Parts: sequence; structure tokens; C-alpha cells
Amino acid sequence: MTTTADLYRLLFEYTSWARERLLKAAEGLTEEEYAKPNGFNYGSIRGILTHGLAAETGGMRRWTGQMPTRDITQESLPTVEALAARWAEEVEALKAYLPTLDDAALEQEVIQRRADGTEIRRVLMFDMMQIINHATQHRAEAAEALTMIGRSPGDLDFSVFMRARG
Repeated sequence: MTTTADLYRLLFEYTSWARERLLKAAEGLTEEEYAKPNGFNYGSIRGILTHGLAAETGGMRRWTGQMPTRDITQESLPTVEALAARWAEEVEALKAYLPTLDDAALEQEVIQRRADGTEIRRVLMFDMMQIINHATQHRAEAAEALTMIGRSPGDLDFSVFMRARG
């Protein structure tokens, strides 16, 4: 690794690796198991994962200057399979975007417009770090929720990813 952009590409690769382990652990959940209240902030495994997808999608929209999407809801993604398929679309978009980054691009400002019209301005690398850290938080919640029902995704540590990566 030689650049900051390379580091961010690696961190997003790790994020995708860990998410795939979560989605594999969730495969085969019934709609009832997927939506069952579990006491976490987003109410269910479906709620946690849907929130994570919406946040990552929102980040990509900001970074590429697109309008935010409102199609990511628990109702529109009622099954693990539907969520995984939608997330796969975002992963492909991210894979296409990340190679375009260089260190200068990471220093550029991105603008987030909230529903009330307020603007939030961040340097791209800090907005990306927010998305990475946000994913870590909710991935841990989803992993715990899955573990509680006997579907642990296993160890999601960065060091395990690096060993698996070679």
C-alpha cells in the first residue's frame, strides 16, 4: 500500500468481506426471524441491515454527486435475499468508483443535504471514514443479533480478513 487512497480501498474491501459474512449467516432466515424485534436500535436484523445499506448508499450518492435514493426501506426489502441483491448493486457501484480515487480526490469536499435543507460539508476522506465506522457499529449489532439466534457470522476482525486475503 502506498497511498491514502489505497488504504481506503483496502478498508472498503474489508467492509465488504465482513458484510458478506453477515449476509451468509443470515441466509435462510424466514421473514419472521428476519423482522423479529430484538432490542437493538433498529429493532430487528432486517432493520439493522437495511439501515446499513441505506447509509452506504447515501454515501455513494454524495461522493458521486447523485441525488439520494429513498427506495431502501424495510418494506421494500422484506427478505435477506432481497436485501443481499440490492446490496450487491451498491457493491458493484463502489467497485467502479474506488479505482477513480487518488489522494487529491480524498481531500475534496462533499455536501450532504438533509431533508430539512441543511447542508453538511465534509472532506471526502472523513465522510468515507464515517461510512466505514458506521458500518462497523451496525455490523457488530447485526453479528450479535445473529449470534443470539444461533447464526454467528464468525470472527469479523480485520486481522482475520488480512489473513484470508493472503
